[in-house]
Amino acid sequence: MTEVNIESDEIDLQPIEDDTTTNFSDNEKIPVEHINFEFEQTNRLHGLYRQLTIFNDTHCYQSVKNKHQRKYKYRIDLAYLEPRPFRSRTVVWKWLYACVALLGLDMVLFFAGWLDTSSVNFLGLFTAITVVAVMCLLAFFYYSRDKVYFRSQYGRIRLVELSNKNPDSEAFRSFVTKFVMQIKKSQTAKDFNQTKFLARELQELRRLKDEAVIPEESYEKAKRLIFNHKAFSAIG
Repeated sequence: MTEVNIESDEIDLQPIEDDTTTNFSDNEKIPVEHINFEFEQTNRLHGLYRQLTIFNDTHCYQSVKNKHQRKYKYRIDLAYLEPRPFRSRTVVWKWLYACVALLGLDMVLFFAGWLDTSSVNFLGLFTAITVVAVMCLLAFFYYSRDKVYFRSQYGRIRLVELSNKNPDSEAFRSFVTKFVMQIKKSQTAKDFNQTKFLARELQELRRLKDEAVIPEESYEKAKRLIFNHKAFSAIG
């Protein structure tokens, strides 16, 4: 998912009555009638904070802060998401293997007695190897990723990305279950046929492309998938 650098001012998504409106990053004014539920994730190692707010039964507002990368926030219509979650897991084993190898080297040097343990040179070498091993272990946790994401139904673009089992397995599973149900309810409420869903999803993706939430090349790929869908020929 491409991140977009926009102003970091927070938008308070509290229920608003009467004619009061809330401005989103796409400059549309949408009245916040009620908030269904919210979900937060924090990862101190990556300096990441993510908040998702589901409101009006139909929309998801996501705000992400990452001290190592750019910040972004955007709104999506839940009806255009595929209700099935996908998992993307990357384990960078080389860093863990390097850590184990270095710790093994430390143990060999220590127990084999190849170097004088009272020697300053030995202690310096032992400490240096240990420090590098710890750094490799931290790199293993930092670069390994376990994510669950939701993509657009027909264009197949990742629009919602979550850290798996964060803050814990039970809370994460509960949110995903409610989120899937909300997507299905939103699609049912639209009561569109497949042709109209295709057209409306394309409009939604175009808006997100114009906001730089998704890159131009991803939008063009999604557009081709939608144009090539057998039901799209019926539009118009």
